[in-house]
Amino acid sequence: MTNQTEQTEQTEAPAPEPEPQEEPKYQIDIKAFDTSGRSFGYAVYSRLSQNGKAVIEDGKVAGGFGPATEYMKVMSNICSKEPDFLLPGTPITEAVFKLLLANTNKAMTLDEIQSGLTTAWASVIYLKNLSDDVLRRMLDQENDYFIKRAVIRRRRSRSST
Repeated sequence: MTNQTEQTEQTEAPAPEPEPQEEPKYQIDIKAFDTSGRSFGYAVYSRLSQNGKAVIEDGKVAGGFGPATEYMKVMSNICSKEPDFLLPGTPITEAVFKLLLANTNKAMTLDEIQSGLTTAWASVIYLKNLSDDVLRRMLDQENDYFIKRAVIRRRRSRSST
């Protein structure tokens, strides 16, 4: 017969909790975009507002052939602040594309994307379905905008041995 102390020692330790799943983030795969034969720089340039294009066009580089990073900065600082940046009739994938461009293609979570779209379309009477499921399904399938799940790079822990 075992006593209570021995029984306690024989019970198994609880299984370690699994690491929390990091929420997926999305961004434009620029390499895939350019590999497809389309110009990412021109795709960004063509979505700039008139005010944005006016800032870019200094005569040094033909419109659409400059660095995409500069175009995205202008979109972020100028175009995204304009009331017609994301019009209610804009298809959702196009709107997400422009939202990512205005965020200089930094990876965004579904919540961040939803928040950006809801803010832009706050005045729309019949709001589009922006639920997690709808957005995730749309963004997880291949699309013409090359929006994909961002690759999350984990830092390796350095062990001193």
